[in-house]
Parts: sequence; structure tokens; C-alpha cells
Amino acid sequence: MRLFVFFCLFLAGCSQLKSVHAPAREKKFFHVRWAKNLDFNYVPGNLPMTYGGVTSSQDVLYVGALDGSFRAVDEENGRELWRFMENKSIAAPALVQGDEVYYGTQGGRLVVRQTVSGELKYAIDLGAPIESAPVIHEGRLIIYLRGHQIVCLDSATGKVIWNYRRAVPVTVTLQRTTRPLVIGNKIIVGFADGFAGALSLQEGTLLWEQKLVDTQKFVDIDLNPVLVDNLVVTGSPSGQLRALDPQDGSIRRQYDIGALSNPLVRGQTLVFGTAHGEVVFLGADGKVMKESRISKDAVNQLWWWKDHIVASTFGGELLAVDPLTLKVIAKFPLGHGQSAIFGDAAQDSQGLGLLTTRSRLFFFE
Repeated sequence: MRLFVFFCLFLAGCSQLKSVHAPAREKKFFHVRWAKNLDFNYVPGNLPMTYGGVTSSQDVLYVGALDGSFRAVDEENGRELWRFMENKSIAAPALVQGDEVYYGTQGGRLVVRQTVSGELKYAIDLGAPIESAPVIHEGRLIIYLRGHQIVCLDSATGKVIWNYRRAVPVTVTLQRTTRPLVIGNKIIVGFADGFAGALSLQEGTLLWEQKLVDTQKFVDIDLNPVLVDNLVVTGSPSGQLRALDPQDGSIRRQYDIGALSNPLVRGQTLVFGTAHGEVVFLGADGKVMKESRISKDAVNQLWWWKDHIVASTFGGELLAVDPLTLKVIAKFPLGHGQSAIFGDAAQDSQGLGLLTTRSRLFFFE
């Protein structure tokens, strides 16, 4: 009888209790939706590393790999939509324009395919490795080739309009290429001999050049030029940033600081990483607004995502940085001590796509 009374009292007490739910788990900043290993079998020797990047359009990622494969991948689940093999490695980001994707190989072959089906539109051999993303402006396709060449083509047909080749003296260079910046009828580029210059969009003639680096080694102007306060800002990781007048190339501002990562532009502010592991906010007037060391390793790439700065370091990590306090709020190991990210990231409403030097493709949400 006592047991029955106790049981009734227990049920009555439970009826007064509210439902109890497990606390909601806080979502990590770096939440991997899916990941793929695009590495390939290779003989022992030098570790193959990719400097390519990722491009996105209409919730699809486009990415090339060192084995010569180029593929379209569904951002939602990582499912491969199509893949084609080229005869040489692909080490540059692609360009998506409308319903076409443009990419190049280290054998110098430019390939243009339909984004949905992968059907080939045309391909052309340009004679030198393609290691930077193409740029399209007013129907003209501009590609910076290894070997200090810039070629301009008709984007619809692939017909070569002009080819500029620069004589670069024998020196120690990083052999990297900048992404050309088109301003009006000028193409602003950096060269491997320490000069920045402007080419005519129509004829490819050199309109002006400006020497930015005086050292003997690693003088490449390989920071992508950006437009800030109507001036072109660029430079070399071994030198300091300079602001040039796009009309004549004259140096209008000299910044007493060097950048390792390509600068981000936020209004009239430049944000970049340094070889000393710092993130720096630099005003258009050259004044350092704020800076902080976020890593013991060099910061070689920055992106703006989820209202935060995402930094890639030479230590094989991604760091999420609060842009107000410059404090690191999250870390993500890339899985290998030799991992870093040199190529473009793909950012859209779905998430962030990144390709590491060890050929790991990550998609974060």
C-alpha cells in the first residue's frame, strides 16, 4: 500500500515539472561540411605541393589538381558533378564567367568548358605554364603566364590579340605571378624584376613602369595590386608596400611596412598578414590603425568570412580572428605540418572552400 501511495505522489510531482532538454551545442567557427583528398600517388622525392585555389558559382566548386584533373563539386554534399583529365598539372585558380569556366595547366594549355555539363568550348596552347587565375574585362581574357608573359585573348574564341613578354635579368625570384588589375584602359601588373607596370588593354604596349624593390633576392612584385583611395597599392614580400598613381605610375605614398599576404580592402583600410605572424590594419594614409601578432608563424593569406578574419599560417593552421580586438577565437589544423594555403578561396552563401598545399579540399559552413 505504501509503495502504491509513493508511486502516485511521484507521478503527481512529475506532472508539475517542465520538459528538460539538453543544452544546445555551440556551433564551431570552423565546421567542416565535407573534405576531400585530391592528392595522387607519386614516387619518393620532393613533396608535391599545390598553389592552386578554388572558385565557386551557383553553389558549385571548381578546382584543379596536380594529377591534371579538373572537377566540379556540389557544395551541399561534396558530390562530384563532373571531372576531366588534362595532360599536365593544374596549379592555378579557375575563372567562372557566366556559364563558362576558364582554367589553365602547367603545360600552358587554356581550357574553357560549360559549367553545367563540362562540355569543352575550346582549348588553346599558350606556350608557358598558367599559374594565376585569368581575368576578363570587356570580352578580353587576360592571363599572366610564367616566364614573365602576359597574353590577351578574345574570351569568346580564344584568338590571341596580343602577347607582352618582359625581359627579366637572371636573379633569384619566387616565380609567382600577380592577378592583373584592370583600371579603365590599363592593366596594372607586378613583374619579377622588382617593377610594377601598366599595359594598354587594347595593344599590350607598356605605358609606364616603376621600380619598387632594390634588394638582390626575391624582388618579385607578387602581391595582387588593389585600388584604395584611387591609388594602386602593391609590393613585394621582401620590400615595403607602395601606393602608385594609376595614370603615370608615380609613387604617391610609401608605407614603412611589408606584407606577406595579398591585402584585403575594407573601405579605405588595408588588412594584411606579415612574415612575423601579425595582422595589420593600415589606413589609406599609411598610418597603422591596429596590429597584433596572432601566430608564431608567418601569415600568408587572409580572407573575410563570418564577419571575422580568417588567416592561413605557415604552421599549418587556420585562425579565426576578431577584427575588433584582433584576438584569435578559433583554430583549425590543416592536418599536416607542411600545409598552407596559397590560392584563392571560394566564398558564398553556402560557406568557404579552401585547397591546401597538400591537396586537401575543405568546405566549411
